[in-house]
Amino acid sequence: MNTRALYIVVGVILITLTSCDRNSGLLSKREGEIIYDIEYIENNLSKISVDMMPKKMVTRYRNDAFTFEIDGFFGLFKISNVVNPRESVNRSELTVLSKKFYYEGSMYEPAVGFGMMPEMEFHPTGNTKLICGYECNESLVTFPKDPRTDTLKIYYTKEIPLNNSNISTPYRDIDGVLLELYLQLHKVEMKLTASNVYEKPVSKQVFRKKEGYQKATKEYMEAVLFKLLDTE
Repeated sequence: MNTRALYIVVGVILITLTSCDRNSGLLSKREGEIIYDIEYIENNLSKISVDMMPKKMVTRYRNDAFTFEIDGFFGLFKISNVVNPRESVNRSELTVLSKKFYYEGSMYEPAVGFGMMPEMEFHPTGNTKLICGYECNESLVTFPKDPRTDTLKIYYTKEIPLNNSNISTPYRDIDGVLLELYLQLHKVEMKLTASNVYEKPVSKQVFRKKEGYQKATKEYMEAVLFKLLDTE
């Protein structure tokens, strides 16, 4: 075999090995982080500009446990949701200034502050698009009990190995990780689009109950959060 032919064979082998490694990693890697950019579609807060509201949401996952976290209002509040189906954990955490609260809900209960969207129906279109390199399925979202609400488009992928990722959101019937979606927090409607997806180690500590948090009812935590958002 001459030198040129040898280079071609080696190149083909390297490409094949690289592709196999990439696909293997995609299918087997069960830890990672997703960064979402937040766009504000509607803001009915009379005293707070969207310029002061959070611009990012971070989701971290390990096996089938996951958490999402939003920091906002110049660090005055932080809200997160931790879900671990294996341990039947669905915990919302809220930090407002130096006050820290948590609420433990049922497995299919929306996280504190995010259960305000009307009942949904999903209509897959068969269309797809790439988001952060992942093929995403498109679905239309309609609101049969509130026909005045506009139809939404969402996108989700089955290429990220995380099961039941929507269990604590209004999208619990979607089988896949949402990479473009809409959420409502009090009087604000947000569009979230994934800007980065990282396959990386995630510590177990991320999903454990933190010290210094006071147990509270869901109603109390939402009252505290909503009062902050309505404050000058």
